[in-house]
This record gives sequence, C-alpha cells and structure tokens, in this order.
Amino acid sequence: MHPAVARLLTAPAAEDLWRLRGDLLEKGVARGAAVWGVVDAFQRYLDTLATSTSSRDYSELASLLDISAVGGVLLENALETRTCQELAERVFTGALSEGLMVLATRQHVKAWEQELCVVYREGAWFLYQELWAWAEEQNPSLPAAERRKLLDGLLAPVLDPEVRGLAKAALVGRLFQLLLVIRLAQALASSGEEG
Repeated sequence: MHPAVARLLTAPAAEDLWRLRGDLLEKGVARGAAVWGVVDAFQRYLDTLATSTSSRDYSELASLLDISAVGGVLLENALETRTCQELAERVFTGALSEGLMVLATRQHVKAWEQELCVVYREGAWFLYQELWAWAEEQNPSLPAAERRKLLDGLLAPVLDPEVRGLAKAALVGRLFQLLLVIRLAQALASSGEEG
C-alpha cells in the first residue's frame, strides 16, 4: 500500500485512489470506516478537477489561437486590397468580427474558471464536516464556536473570490491529503495493520 499512498501525498491522481481502494478492501478495512468517505470524496475531487482543468486548458488554447488569428486576418486583408480606403474597411470589419470571437472565447474561459470554483467549494464542503468530526474526536473540550472559527479561517481562501484558482486547488488538495492520512492510519490501526 505504501507506493500508492506516497504518490497520493506527492502527486495525487484518481488512479492512485483506485489502487488504494483495492488495497483497503484486500486488507479488510471495515465498510463503515471514515477512510471510505475520504477516499470517495478525494477521488471525485481529483477526477472532476482533472476533467475540468483539461477543458479549461483547451478553451484557453482556443482563445490564444483566436487572438493570433486577428493578426492573420489583418495580414490577409492588407495583401488583398488595392486602395487605402478598401484596406481600412477590410481591416475594420475583420478586426471587429475577429475581436468579437476573441471576446466570446475569453468569456468561455472565465466560465470554466467558475466551474472550477464549484469543484473547490464542493471539496471544501466535504472537508469542513470531516475536519469538524476529526477535531471533535481530538479535542472534545474545545467549544463548538472555537472549532467553527478555526475551520472557517482554514477554508476561507476557498470562498474568497480574490484568491486564484491554483491556490484554492492546492489548499483543498492538501487538506484531502491530510485527512486521508489521518483516516487511513485510524482504519489500519483498527484492522490491526501498520500504516
């Protein structure tokens, strides 16, 4: 089980969670163990993030290609025209239509960014409840209001529109890794295995 866990802590991928799930089933980890919820939620987060990021990257590339196409349209119009008036008209209409395509593509990229924010928030939603439960297990005497304040502060960047997506993805991913290690250690201790 160690190689899959090591990869999940350094370069997490949904494929490694697939292997870990098989390892946990093979070792007989109880179906009700908290680690199962973490494995499932972390897998969904990584899979959705990978799919959405690929789509966003594709949209970003299309946007960059649209921007570079503006120069091609201008060059084409410059080579095909004979008078300055005709050139000005062609450049204006070409730049206008290409510019609108570029703006539309850039809006598409922004829409992907918003979709990624949903992925980060969904991950944080799960983590909040799980981290609350773990913190309660570790320190039951901590008042609920204090626990809430700590978790609200920890996850605040995920909800902050000023924080870039990469930072949100990293925070949510690191918290999933932390929670996975905690719940994995508990599950293995319960099943009599060493982690």
